[in-house]
Amino acid sequence: MKKQTLLIGLILVFSVTVNAQSWVGKMGNRVKEKVVEKVEQRIEDKADEATDKALDKTEEAVKKSGKKNPQSRNDESGEMDETNEAENNTASKTSSSQQKINASYAKYDFVPGNDVIFEDDLKGEQKGEFPSKWDLLEGNAEIAQINNENTLALIGYTYITPFFKDKSFKLPEEFTLEFDLLIDGLEGETAVEFLNNSDEVIANSTFWKDNTRFLFNWNNNTSEKTSEDTYDNSEGWHHYALSFNKRAMKVYMDDKLVTNIPNMDEKPAKVKFFARGPEDNSAFHIKNIRIAKGAMPLYDKLMTDGKIVTYGITFDVGNATIKPQSMGTINEIFSIMQKYPELKFSVEGHTDNTGNAATNQTLSETRAKAVCDKLQQMGIDSNRLSAKGYGINKPIDNNDTAEGRAKNRRVEFVKQ
Repeated sequence: MKKQTLLIGLILVFSVTVNAQSWVGKMGNRVKEKVVEKVEQRIEDKADEATDKALDKTEEAVKKSGKKNPQSRNDESGEMDETNEAENNTASKTSSSQQKINASYAKYDFVPGNDVIFEDDLKGEQKGEFPSKWDLLEGNAEIAQINNENTLALIGYTYITPFFKDKSFKLPEEFTLEFDLLIDGLEGETAVEFLNNSDEVIANSTFWKDNTRFLFNWNNNTSEKTSEDTYDNSEGWHHYALSFNKRAMKVYMDDKLVTNIPNMDEKPAKVKFFARGPEDNSAFHIKNIRIAKGAMPLYDKLMTDGKIVTYGITFDVGNATIKPQSMGTINEIFSIMQKYPELKFSVEGHTDNTGNAATNQTLSETRAKAVCDKLQQMGIDSNRLSAKGYGINKPIDNNDTAEGRAKNRRVEFVKQ
């Protein structure tokens, strides 16, 4: 059937080609030759494309023949999902890509603070307006949309800083900062700057949008890295994470630790974002910005509270696909369970009140199960883990603020 389809397609293309050549005959010889050559090349391209598709499907069928149950697969929530051949091909490619990403995060050790003090997911913001949770120091910033998702665009030469009602707010002695940065190949630079109590810059991370360099400055020292020896500099969204612990600072880009400073002379008190492009209308895009207060190690928290409340395990919007940067927290939980083999956990998923309550209930359950599945894949026995979901039913903060909603979106490991 596939061969017949391919043959019919080639005949149709050839028929169109003959008509085109008849029309071209009225043109000059030189033009005629070029057009005929172009049409013939398109015939070859179409044939190659059809052949490649046929071979891809054949190869996929051979791979599936080795599986125990080729008619079904496990989706991200662990439930069985029957799909047609095209969907299976797409899922296979997506799964392969996700496996590569997760593999690269296997040794990722960034764990965010467990007390969110600033959160901006940009939801509810209007396109073209200044972002409501920020203070403008210089330049221009506005809400932009990429793939129908809100982003924070820093335009031209711009400085912004998180807005706190308490004007005397200072960063705590232990904190983490996270955000996503878009690399799109354009010229220019963007930076995250940390200031002391006197508003002097004591450290900064700088990125060049030509995708070539990452620079970290601290205490008048410089740590310069190229994209070849630090992080994936491909076009698209990348995750930045920074942790500060009294005097030590670590910076991560995606799965890589790119800066490790054991001793900062001064403690950061404020943070601001900077961008500079070659033209006034150039823009840098960031999203998912979070600052959290650091706290005691996860195991100490378990011994104190009988459970571990985590905010570092995050998911794609509306589903149970674990984001790769969640592996820092998952790796820490895995390490604890390896060290203390008697530990058993009830893994409990919670959501904020955004959306339908019934949908959130199901989502919290599938997300909890996804975390259990991940730990089991890493080697934890299934009898040490159970999954529960509570949806919107057990909030620990007010859902009226972004910070409150961020605290309610959590995964808890309750000791059994």
